[in-house]
Amino acid sequence: MRAANPVILDVPEEAGSAAFLVCWAGHGNAELLGYTARVAGGPSFLAASPATAQATTVAAANHTPVACTLAERAEIITSLAGRPGFDAGTARRAGIPVVVAATQGVLGAAPGIAEFAVDLVQAAGLGQLALVTEIVLDDGTGPHGLDGLATQRALVRVSGQEIIAERLRTEALAVRGPEVVLPTDHGLVLATGYRDTHSGAEHLVLRGPATERSARPVLHVHRECPTGDVFSSLSCSCRSELDTALADVAGSGSGIVVYLRGKPDRPLHHGPHLDDRQAHLVAFMIQDLSLHRVHLHHGDPRQRDALRGRGIGC
Repeated sequence: MRAANPVILDVPEEAGSAAFLVCWAGHGNAELLGYTARVAGGPSFLAASPATAQATTVAAANHTPVACTLAERAEIITSLAGRPGFDAGTARRAGIPVVVAATQGVLGAAPGIAEFAVDLVQAAGLGQLALVTEIVLDDGTGPHGLDGLATQRALVRVSGQEIIAERLRTEALAVRGPEVVLPTDHGLVLATGYRDTHSGAEHLVLRGPATERSARPVLHVHRECPTGDVFSSLSCSCRSELDTALADVAGSGSGIVVYLRGKPDRPLHHGPHLDDRQAHLVAFMIQDLSLHRVHLHHGDPRQRDALRGRGIGC
């Protein structure tokens, strides 16, 4: 991400299916502002991380816009990017809208362009303030015209899904909690608690006592189902699946049961496979326990890819 080369960022459909030119605000000199205006043609704004924006307190009366030249506007943008906490009121008075990204960024519940833009400049190691310009194509080609634009202007295209995937692959997605020996109807298992850093949900990893000595312990992933797990309802097979997994782990002395829990206001998705977030969360917990190779009880391709992305053989 160089000064003369902002990135074309495609945001996912759920975030609006639009495209933007994104660069670090510290690169926002007058030449770059003119360039983005010519190439993109849409409105520009600053996307700020919450850590940066929280340092700002501006009286409502100070939000009145004032006229300024392109050079003056560029000077304001670059000066704001160089501060640990910027004055959003200064940007707004200069006619530069400011959008503050959510705390969890693209891993939050409903990420938008601000979250994707801030995560992009942070991943590039450039700071926490992004300059964003919406791309408006006049020829009616829509998203298909972005390939031509990227080729013509020698611009790199990055998708929002790529940003999400990179964060899921590299970040610590949970915090390890207490570890206890848990007696069950099937025998003793070692239970390790984890707190999800984004949802706050608390998960469990249950292991047989000889798991660390096994060359390839079997990995079972079970999603919380109060109806079956707690009340043994016959409307689903969740309880029997959990009992079978625990019996396998406790009986053989080796193996892993990951028990994924949801929040009261955010029930878990119970489709045939895990979603990306769940798969990467499981992979992180397995990696955190220094388990380097597992055998998947169910051949979930998304789970297999997430484990391999963390360097775990499966």
